Order: sequence, then structure tokens, then C-alpha cells
Amino acid sequence: MSANSLMYAPWLQSDYLPQPGHAPESFGYHLLQTAKSEAKVAIIGMHPAWADQVRDCLYGHFWDHGDLQVADLGNLRKPSVDFAIPLLKELYVSGILPVLIGASPLLAEAQYLAFAEVNREVGICSIDSKLRLSYEAAAEGDRRFLDRAVHRTNSPAFHLAHLGDQRHLSDPRLDLLFLSRHFERYPLGKSRSDLRDLEPAIRDVDLTVLNINAVLAAEAPSQSEIAPSGFSLQEAGQLAYYAGNSDRLASFGIYGAQPIGQNQPDRLTAAAYAQLIWYFLHGVSRRHADFPTTATGLVEYVVDSKVNDRFVFWRSPRSDRWWVQVPIDKATGEVRNRLVSCSYADYVAASSAGELPERLFHAFSRY
Repeated sequence: MSANSLMYAPWLQSDYLPQPGHAPESFGYHLLQTAKSEAKVAIIGMHPAWADQVRDCLYGHFWDHGDLQVADLGNLRKPSVDFAIPLLKELYVSGILPVLIGASPLLAEAQYLAFAEVNREVGICSIDSKLRLSYEAAAEGDRRFLDRAVHRTNSPAFHLAHLGDQRHLSDPRLDLLFLSRHFERYPLGKSRSDLRDLEPAIRDVDLTVLNINAVLAAEAPSQSEIAPSGFSLQEAGQLAYYAGNSDRLASFGIYGAQPIGQNQPDRLTAAAYAQLIWYFLHGVSRRHADFPTTATGLVEYVVDSKVNDRFVFWRSPRSDRWWVQVPIDKATGEVRNRLVSCSYADYVAASSAGELPERLFHAFSRY
């Protein structure tokens, strides 16, 4: 099934009027020439007025995404989680990757709750300046964006990777929660030390939620929560590229803007959104179609182990990316979760010491 504007009409409205005169090499011109029925990526505004400001910036960028089929399906008629879930479910089932332009981060709940509707084990990557998660299940009025992903008893998240939180903005009790659930957490300092170390964690999830609060306020000033520290926009763009380049990733959203009605800060923040979306799509257009699209052609490497009979690593010659196989005696969970994304450095560490790096140890412990 392909993107069809009539099919999604109950949820979406297309009332954005692009500025006239887009050059043939522009992003906007390409979108206007792409038939919605052929699209494999769908841009959707979760908060209409803000999404349209982002479109004003995005449409003017150059197109450098090859033959990637992208459609702008319009804006959500009703900005609510329950209203968005059936739409996202239809997109997931249809194999269409939604790119969501939002403001309130709570709407991002729809991204992972829609996976539960299709009975998928879901891995989540959250890029944010703080952990929007309660230590224990919170009352409805106090709910945070990740609460239902982690604390719900029905279809909780299989995995959570959190990047960029600042220690002084996050509840220290969450360290214990992450440890007990074998989740991954990369605070801002660790995240920025080498962005390449974050690529396997991003590649190992089904959806990414990027909160603009993770970016320096100087580069995206119309944020819901201003903080002086954060990723540079260039660094955030690299993370967005990693997310797009993952063959596993099936949903991407940006949230956290709070327009203040002042032209320059709002336009700068909208431009930041547009830049992040552009680099995400740049990654999508350069996917390698390796695991989990197919395991055919992966090269096997067997490593003797001190804690297990052996570790089996796999490398893709197409992308030079690595995975390690979970050593379990019986099939449990989804097959795609039994190969854990890793790096060449992880393979070298396991080969030389016969022991797994901490990240892979926690990944295996989820079984």
C-alpha cells in the first residue's frame, strides 16, 4: 500500500500554500512534482501553524536526496495522541516512514504507541536535554513523554537509548531504572566526546524523537525550555543523519519548539528544524539496504569468549557496519532484535579481551 491523500484525509488537511517560484533544484519543487501515491516518506505537521513555518524554510533548500520519494501529506486535523495513533499505524503497516513536525513533546507518545497497535517490539531513541521520564508511573496530569513507553504493563518499550541529557536537569534515581532495564544513556558530555560512538545505539532502534531543547538555545532560541548547554546544530544534524541512514528506523519526529511571536527567534528555530529534517532525509536517501532489510551478504566473524563459548559478529561489506549476534539457545522475541548493532571497535575489544564492551553486555542482558 502506498501513500494516498484520500486514504489519510480523515486525519490530515493540506492547506499549506508554498511560496511561489521554487527553482527546479529545490526541495519544494521536488515535493510538488512527487505523486503522493508513490511516496515512501511522508512529512506530517503535528502542530499546523508551527509546521507551516518549518515548511517555509525547508521548501527553499536544495534537493540532494536522489530518487527518494517524499510527499508532504499536510497537517494533523486534531493535535492529540489518540487522534494520531491510527494514522501512524496505517503508515507503519504501509511501510511509509513518517517525518513529524511537532511542538509539544507529549505528542511523540503517538509514535511508539502506534507500534504497539501493530504488535511490534519497539526500540526508542530520545535525543533531549533532559530525561522526560518519571522514576515511577505518574498520575495522568503529571505524565511525561516516556512514561507510557517504560511503565505501561502492556507492550512496554523493548529498548530505550537516551542521548544528550544534562545531569543537572535529570532525576538521579533514573540511573537505577536504566540499569535495571538495561537501557542506554549517553549524557551530553559523553555524547559529544565522539558522535560516532552513538551511531550503533541510534541504528538499533525503530523510532527517533529529537527534542529541539537538546540543541544550543543560541541556535534554536524558540524552545519550550531554555538551557545554555546542548548539542550544536551541526552535531544534532549528524545524529539526524545517523537516524535516517538506519534501515531499521521507521519513524522520526522533532518536537520542543515554543514560538514566541518574534520574527527572528521563531524563524531561526524553524530553520533549525528544517535543517535537521533535511539531514535526516539525506541519511534515508543513502541507506544501504543491509540488516534488517536482509542478512544476505553479511560476513561472519567468530570470536572466542571468556564468558560464553563464542561471540559471532557480522559485518556488511556494503556499509562496513557491524552487528553481534545475541547468544541464546532458543528463539525468543523478534528476529531483528537478535542482531545488536555495534562498531568495529566493539569487535576489536571482544577479540583482544574475550569480553564484551558494557553496551553489548546490557544488550545481551535484555534477553
